[in-house]
Amino acid sequence: MLILITIIILFLSALALLLLRLLNPDFRFSWLLATAGAFMAWLSIFFWHLDMPLVLTLPSWQPTTLFTNSPVFLADQLSWPYAFSLATLALGTMFTAVARENFPSPPAWAGVLTLSGVGILAVLADNPLTLVLTWTAIDLAEFITFLGSVRKKELRERIVISFTTRVLGSAFLLWAGLVSAAEGTSLNFVAAPKEAGVYMLIAAGLRLGILPMHLPFRTESALRRGYGTMLRLTSAATSLILFARIPFSSLQSPLIPYIFGLVALAALYSSWIWFRATKTLDARPYWVLGMGALSLIATLRANPAGSVAWGIALILGGGVLFLSSVQSKWLSRLLWLSLIAMSTLPMTLTATGWGSKVASWWGFWFILLPTQIFLLAGYFRHANRQEKATYKPQNFFTRLIYPLGIIIMLLSLLLLGFWGWQGAASIGIWQLGLVASTLTILLIWLRPRIRFLNPREAHWLKPSTTAGGMNYINNAFWSFYYFLRNLARQISNILESDGGLLWALLFIILFASLLSGGIR
Repeated sequence: MLILITIIILFLSALALLLLRLLNPDFRFSWLLATAGAFMAWLSIFFWHLDMPLVLTLPSWQPTTLFTNSPVFLADQLSWPYAFSLATLALGTMFTAVARENFPSPPAWAGVLTLSGVGILAVLADNPLTLVLTWTAIDLAEFITFLGSVRKKELRERIVISFTTRVLGSAFLLWAGLVSAAEGTSLNFVAAPKEAGVYMLIAAGLRLGILPMHLPFRTESALRRGYGTMLRLTSAATSLILFARIPFSSLQSPLIPYIFGLVALAALYSSWIWFRATKTLDARPYWVLGMGALSLIATLRANPAGSVAWGIALILGGGVLFLSSVQSKWLSRLLWLSLIAMSTLPMTLTATGWGSKVASWWGFWFILLPTQIFLLAGYFRHANRQEKATYKPQNFFTRLIYPLGIIIMLLSLLLLGFWGWQGAASIGIWQLGLVASTLTILLIWLRPRIRFLNPREAHWLKPSTTAGGMNYINNAFWSFYYFLRNLARQISNILESDGGLLWALLFIILFASLLSGGIR
């Protein structure tokens, strides 16, 4: 019942904003209504702790032979921090909206509340059917948003391919269910056959862009910070939860070591570009890739709590950074607290990040530790960036509310380090955290002194309609796409030409002959 209360608050608040927009466009308290809805939903999630785990089961679908599992939502020690983070992100978005140049914007606020509700349902999904349904809703929202933000034909094609890639990830999760059904069992997140685990891994990897590493659409800076950040991080959270849910017993494929190596290299490459980037919003996909890859690596090391830790750091740490848009010296320094939460030091959010219940090759640490160092040092760079908006709030109310949104997310990031979930109050591998923190400080000190570490502009992050650089997989994918498109166009031209009628008659004759043979 508590789960239902939170979702109802978010959806009713969004619906009220839209109705007021249509019936009373001059309504002056839209922001107050949206913020009150986000705050009540955020506060209600704290009460989940009184009676966890919480289960919300919807009526069974018909026919039962096709839908063996009904949609089920579960709030436990792994899903609660994700739900809390998404609610915190929505509340932070509402508070920081007062400093946006497009203030007020009720449709965008309604979108933020709706995304928060759907995202919370996704991270609470207790079976693949429920997760695929919520994935589809978020994919459609992202597809419509991106499609409406660009005008060039080439960019629209890339948006379609990005949407197709996400749908393909959902298809892999459904395929895992078919594999499980072939084994005579129903796929769930408690036990899964060995063959199904790899498919679930690929499903989440495809949606995040890790397996294989790809960025089908990179030009995001045209989106607003508020709704755009909420959309991007919610989409990532709904994929990250699958990493924590995959049973390690189902990841016993001989391909796992190779996947581990590829993911580690993808993490290193993403973190390096994130560190070298000069524009935060352009580099946002690489933050998602780098932190998401660390979350996936934790899953491959049989560490679901560590996977959740990196995922929460991605959402709340990224939310603090991407929603910060007003130049303020003391607020920029306050963002440095996020580095503590992501340092893997004892009693921090990511203290469980490097834990492992299985043995792995020691050489991977030469990839994993630099990944964390580049991500932290890059975060420090972006927190002190100089391209923040020059918009200055004009009244005391705005100057008070905007920092409050940033502070709430920072405090939530620090709070999860020692309270609320399975990985809280952990010592972790403090030696690695100390090494990573020391080398991060050293890299930050060296950056302005070494020109190679302080580029004027990272050319690979420029908005472009063509893939380039090291993204060979993306180039090959696009070549194959254009080949299929041209082939389909040629077939269409043939069928629509003067000979199209003859081809149609030929197909009818062939179909009739096959049908007559089957009748005999």
